[in-house]
Amino acid sequence: MRWRALLALLLFGGTAHAEPDNTCWGEPVNTSVVDLGNVKFHGNKKGTISDVINYSVRGKLSGICNRSAKDATMMAYYRDLGPALTPSPDSNSTKYYTLSDDVDIMIMSGGIYSYLPLGPYNWPFGDFVPPLGQGIRFDNIENIASTGQIYLKLRRDVIGGAIVIPSDIVLFSVYPVVRMHINPPRASTPVFEAHTKTGGQVIPVGQECSINQGNTINVNFNILQTDQVPTSGNGKRYSKDITLNFSCNSRITQDVRVQLVADTAEFSSDLIRSDNNQLGFALKHNGQLVKPMNSFGARLYSGAGSDEITLMPVKDLKVSLQAGAFNASVTLVIMTL
Repeated sequence: MRWRALLALLLFGGTAHAEPDNTCWGEPVNTSVVDLGNVKFHGNKKGTISDVINYSVRGKLSGICNRSAKDATMMAYYRDLGPALTPSPDSNSTKYYTLSDDVDIMIMSGGIYSYLPLGPYNWPFGDFVPPLGQGIRFDNIENIASTGQIYLKLRRDVIGGAIVIPSDIVLFSVYPVVRMHINPPRASTPVFEAHTKTGGQVIPVGQECSINQGNTINVNFNILQTDQVPTSGNGKRYSKDITLNFSCNSRITQDVRVQLVADTAEFSSDLIRSDNNQLGFALKHNGQLVKPMNSFGARLYSGAGSDEITLMPVKDLKVSLQAGAFNASVTLVIMTL
């Protein structure tokens, strides 16, 4: 009985923490995806800057607002970068932030010189304020960061012909507040977040090294017996070994890594997604599982090399695998260490 009484105290004895007055936040947070995959680089050397990416995301947002400022007529905005983006140590410009080992990112929003992050005293401002009251849902919040420009900069020479944009990274977030002489602090939760695409994106860069001459590798598993497909990546049943041949247009000798770019299966983040929700694929290198968006090591010698990977189907343990055709795809990219 004492244990049950203590449990009730732990569950119900907490105190709710309200958001600041004269702010808005998302419940849930509004989100959009920024497509970075169509950008072009005109070189593969460190310091190369991409063409401009003009982005456009949601313009009208819904959220919860607190407002007591009766005479307010406009909204101001904190525009912050995602927590994974840190100031680039490799750039002479403080406007670039690290997105991955290969690339820095610079984001402009709301004006040609409006580099994120920005505080609430920066133009532009919103014209629609929420109604007076606390905890009021408001469906007309302007997203003043709905359009802008993005530039990418290579942090190092790229030899594999592409860079990989990380999966589902928060690029920037928006925190509206009621505009005042002294603006209030922002809420703990943003009203909007812009993300990179789930599953990552591959952006071509001037190629120096390729895998299998850049040709598509087709792997045919033929007919699988649904009751024989394994429920884990262990074992060898239905596995396929695939040879990878590396070739470069220069006689470089160095260690590299090969990154696996793919969506994850719905039932396991360890597996590659297929178009059958009950079926995924395990990729192994030297007997070790390589998860989507992870990599394995390889070696180039005098501009060439080879390696081997293993693919095998894995079904969802919790449901019965339905018969039918299936397809899956993955991109492998040579990356410098």
